[in-house]
Formats: sequence, C-alpha cells, structure tokens
Amino acid sequence: EGSQTSTLRGYALRFGSTYDMGWFTEEVSSTALQNANLQDVRVLLNHDPNNILGRTSANTARVGVDNVGMWYEVDLPDSPNGQNARVAVQRGDITQSSWGFTLRRDDTGRRTGDKWEMRDGKEHRILTDVDVVFDASPVVFPANPDTTIAKRSRDMAFDVVEKEEIREAET
Repeated sequence: EGSQTSTLRGYALRFGSTYDMGWFTEEVSSTALQNANLQDVRVLLNHDPNNILGRTSANTARVGVDNVGMWYEVDLPDSPNGQNARVAVQRGDITQSSWGFTLRRDDTGRRTGDKWEMRDGKEHRILTDVDVVFDASPVVFPANPDTTIAKRSRDMAFDVVEKEEIREAET
C-alpha cells in the first residue's frame, strides 16, 4: 500500500446533542441504535452515492456505537473521490459528519421510532428506535454541528484515547 493510504474517522451522530432542523429541534436517544441494522453502511462524501468512499459490507469502512454516539471510519480509496475527501478534511474544509437512516415502523407502516414534544415553544423530536443506518458521511453542511471528522494514519489504533483526541481537536 502506498503512503497515500489514509483513514477518516469521526462521529456521524452524538447522543443527546440537540440540533435545529428549522421548524423543529431534534436529538438522538442514547438507546436509539440498540436494535439498528448497521450491516451495510455506506460512507459517502456529502451523502452523494456518486462519491462513495467505503462500505461496511466491503470491509472498507467500519461503524460502531459507544457512549458518545455512532462512530465510523473509512479507508479512503485511491481514487478521485478518496483524494477529494482526504484534501477537504486535511485543509479543514470539511470538519463534520452526518448520517442517513430509517426509523422503525409497526406492522401498519406507522412510524414508531420517534417521539415529539414541545420544548421552549418549539416542536422537538427525539429519535428513539432506528431501523436501518444506511450512510455515514463527511459533510459540508451537517444537520447536527456537534459531529466530527478527522484524518488519521492507517497504522494508528482506534481506541478511546484517540476518540477523545478527535473530540478535543474538533471543539
């Protein structure tokens, strides 16, 4: 493997972090991913399927859930997509992440994976039961600004210490 091989790592979502979606605010419950299908998550640049960076089913990306949220890491491809993502993150043009998902539904098709309440005079949605996570993406415009992406060399171990360093680097 060439010296250009690199891995991006970040948090696509953080539990309990409230973010503004326009006419409502939203947060992800710490238990929302307990029953989620994470078997085939794609890592896409800006959620664009034309800019695929990796995929868990191809063993070119990994996702996991810890007490902070859902993290992901992707081995960048030796391609224009990989180069574009690598440069954008290195330069600081892309510093955050996002995710694509579907919520659990009951047998009648009614959505059961969220609950709504009023907070400070505004509708607030809590995601409580995610069915499928289908993408985790470094993005320019995240829904939740409290997300991260960072470039690390492939040979660094991804452990709690490094996750703390990523969080500190992004705050």
